Amino acid sequence: MIVVSSVWAMLALPSLRQRLPKIYLIARSWWLMLAALCACYVIAKITDNSQHLHSRTYPYQWLLIAFFLLIGVRGGYEIKRLWHLPSKARLISKLQARGLQPNTQPFIKTPCDSKRAYTRLKFLDLLFSSVFIALIISLIALQQLTWQREQYGILFFVLFASQFNDIAQYLCGRLLGHKIFKRGLAPTISPNKSIEGALFGSVLAAILATLLGIWLTSFSWWICLLAAYGLAVSGIAGDLLESAFKRQHGVKDTGTMLAGHGGVLDRIDSLLIGVPLFTLFYWLLG
Repeated sequence: MIVVSSVWAMLALPSLRQRLPKIYLIARSWWLMLAALCACYVIAKITDNSQHLHSRTYPYQWLLIAFFLLIGVRGGYEIKRLWHLPSKARLISKLQARGLQPNTQPFIKTPCDSKRAYTRLKFLDLLFSSVFIALIISLIALQQLTWQREQYGILFFVLFASQFNDIAQYLCGRLLGHKIFKRGLAPTISPNKSIEGALFGSVLAAILATLLGIWLTSFSWWICLLAAYGLAVSGIAGDLLESAFKRQHGVKDTGTMLAGHGGVLDRIDSLLIGVPLFTLFYWLLG
């Protein structure tokens, strides 16, 4: 929270906020979700020693599970809303009214179909939905594993390494984008992403996450670096997967719940691939 609050406070300075309005909004939505997670974490850490003198129980640990399930329910709703054609049409209208989506885009398909209420599911729909479900299960499993092994900081390390990558990519893309490589990272899926932003942003995010991981975890520095870089790179892959999913459905954001950053799926896209992989390795090797 100290790190995220410091970043948000720095970006709140008038000069930086005017130059980097998108980063300010990303940092704000990130801070709000992390604040909710930390609140659940603090309450979950309350112990009950009344029954056993030599053992500790955590009667409120279910709050963390409830928090991740809440994310799952909201994300599932956003996916289902894109499958339901009338709901998708209302979402597009809402995004256009707020200036978050152009009124015309070449790739947007007609949102309403008078003959059917739901879109025909494609491979990408099933893939994205499966990956999202795997993410929610992995978050709950990782929380349980870290508490069983009393390595409570690992969850925050994973979240920081994945989420800060968004900011690092954007900043490096603004400073170095298309100065070395003329071609974008994935121009047909996400035209605004540059190779420089992905390359240097992932390195920057990995270095900062490693410094945090040395303090939060019991891992050696090189394991922290490998894990942080892997989470950063997989975060890029998850972001592109969600971008492809949104492009298929013709929307710029999956919702409007988080001001300036869309819906829950837009906020957790960088976790989609990295967290399940990290949880699997942590379970097998921990």
